[in-house]
Amino acid sequence: MKKKLLSLFLVSVLSISMLAGCGKTGDDTDGSSNNNTEQSDDSSEEEATGNEENEGSGEEDGSEGDGDGEDVTYGNKQVIIGDQSETSGDVTPFWTNSASDYYVYKMITGLETVYVDQDGKWGVNETVVDTLDEAENEDGSKTYTIKIKDGLKFSNGEAVTAKDYVFPYLFWGSKTMLVDLEASEASASVCRYAKGYDAYSAGESATFEGVHLIDDMTFSVTIDKQYLPYYYGLALVSSTPEYIKGWVPEDVTVEETENGAKLSDNFTPEYISDKVNEFRYNPSVCSGPYVFESYDTNAYSYTIKKNTEFVGNFEGQTANIETIIYKYVPQDTMMDQLKTGSIDLLLQCADGKDIEAGLDLVDEGGYDYCNFPRAGYGMLNFKCNQGPTQFKEVRQAIAYLLDRNAFAQTFTGGHGIVVNGPYGASQWMVNEHADEVDALNSYAYSPETAVQVLEEGGWVYNEDGSDYSGEGIRYKKLEDGSMMPLVIEWCSSEENSVSDLLVTSLQQNPDLTAAGMQINQNVVTFTELLQYYYDPSEENPYQMFNLATGFGNPYDVAYMYEPGSDSNINCLKDPEGTELYDLCVAMNQTEEGDDEAYGANWVKFMQKWNDLMPEIPLYSNDYHDFYTTRLHDYEEDGYNWEVSVAILYANIE
Repeated sequence: MKKKLLSLFLVSVLSISMLAGCGKTGDDTDGSSNNNTEQSDDSSEEEATGNEENEGSGEEDGSEGDGDGEDVTYGNKQVIIGDQSETSGDVTPFWTNSASDYYVYKMITGLETVYVDQDGKWGVNETVVDTLDEAENEDGSKTYTIKIKDGLKFSNGEAVTAKDYVFPYLFWGSKTMLVDLEASEASASVCRYAKGYDAYSAGESATFEGVHLIDDMTFSVTIDKQYLPYYYGLALVSSTPEYIKGWVPEDVTVEETENGAKLSDNFTPEYISDKVNEFRYNPSVCSGPYVFESYDTNAYSYTIKKNTEFVGNFEGQTANIETIIYKYVPQDTMMDQLKTGSIDLLLQCADGKDIEAGLDLVDEGGYDYCNFPRAGYGMLNFKCNQGPTQFKEVRQAIAYLLDRNAFAQTFTGGHGIVVNGPYGASQWMVNEHADEVDALNSYAYSPETAVQVLEEGGWVYNEDGSDYSGEGIRYKKLEDGSMMPLVIEWCSSEENSVSDLLVTSLQQNPDLTAAGMQINQNVVTFTELLQYYYDPSEENPYQMFNLATGFGNPYDVAYMYEPGSDSNINCLKDPEGTELYDLCVAMNQTEEGDDEAYGANWVKFMQKWNDLMPEIPLYSNDYHDFYTTRLHDYEEDGYNWEVSVAILYANIE
């Protein structure tokens, strides 16, 4: 690997890794963001049982040298990775979107046509691609023709062909998957840029106009003119192959027509559902550096093995470590598990107390760490289509009633900052537009201002319609004449230190009660929280959630705010939602390389978002990975070079 100095201002953008040709990522590329969700960093859920011991210690494979002049023999047999977010076993990230599951998914997925390097730069993956040609079309669209190299194989030894790259567009972008089998729209996030997607995904056309299978090794994708220009360029056509026989019966085939590629007529939800539901949880044939082996529901742990058929990433790097066990570790036991060897690598510690405990462990010897500014933040997320949080004045009032500076200081122990929009300190736009960022409303703690914005928003009544008395719950008179109480249902995950801090600093804050607001906490598992979090219906019983989100590359967030999209988690109503979406589109459609114009569009988006406050950022912290010093050559930066990439270059003695 080419060694590069990590900078605090490496390009960092909303996480959207290119998934399965069309889709991470729920952190997480696919040309549109896959905003991967995490528990708010520090959820100490039920302690998992069946913890694996490190069996790789002391074993040898004959390789030597750690780059510092000393002779080191690497065993490279096994590494156990601990993650504080509970895994679910749903490793394919197109139904749920937990960051812990998603990291494993990225380790078993590879052979992408384009890549992003450690500096956030996009390029053609010459390990996979023989040629990539671009052509401007008369109608304003652009066609990319990609020929892959001979010799690419899935983990079972079967050859990878162009059909395996075309299949994901047809599969994940289909009405069968998006509607009948309820895959998330994130699965089709790249597909939707291709010409003809709307008609194909709606089931109005059996063929996908913008996708063609040319021959066994060549395919093409035509990007619709409405999405051009595109600031992130090649990100639009990054795709990875899918093992077709894993997802569908063998007689479901990819076919080429003059009107675009299609799947055979037996591609129906009834015929494929059993295969889909099996392979979704057990993707036993993989394209990446590792192969899925098993998931232990009792230990919340994945076991993945080195894929000996993998030809390498864009630098030709294959996995050094034979076996990875990736498991959930509760916050209250994770440091002990690191000390005792139950885990070798502990990912992304965020709580200040845990960071200090880890640094003490490093001082004692035998352990090391890397740290990096988080490409994301912990947040309060709102449903903006029902309940009191549909009104921006309520969202703003909650921001004024939470002392976020004190909250961030308490939680991160000084290892984090407060941000006032969907950005992280590591993004180049933050550095280049520091004055505009500083000018964003910081929503400094002010109960008086909270009351003022509530009154401006019409929360000026008692339950009986009389003027608010100054005590108890405020009410707002709706257009139909009914009275809405200022009561917010909050969904939080169990054994979560962020939730505990929110109880004392917000829910039980006397100033919140004095303002006429009430917040009811409802505690569920993180998996249950995600089910409600992704529910866009007005019947959702919850209006507020606390969790975390990751940023990646590229920062394409348009799908998150597209009116009517299932991926529009905040569900902002018009005209607010449309205005924010239009600003996202303006960012995307900046000419590639025009950083000045992109930055100006980014500032406009931040300013509008900051006013609407569909989420309240709680902290953007400095992550710390702690690991045994037996682990060498491990460098994570959290956004362009996540653990799923960094672990390929690592060795363990």
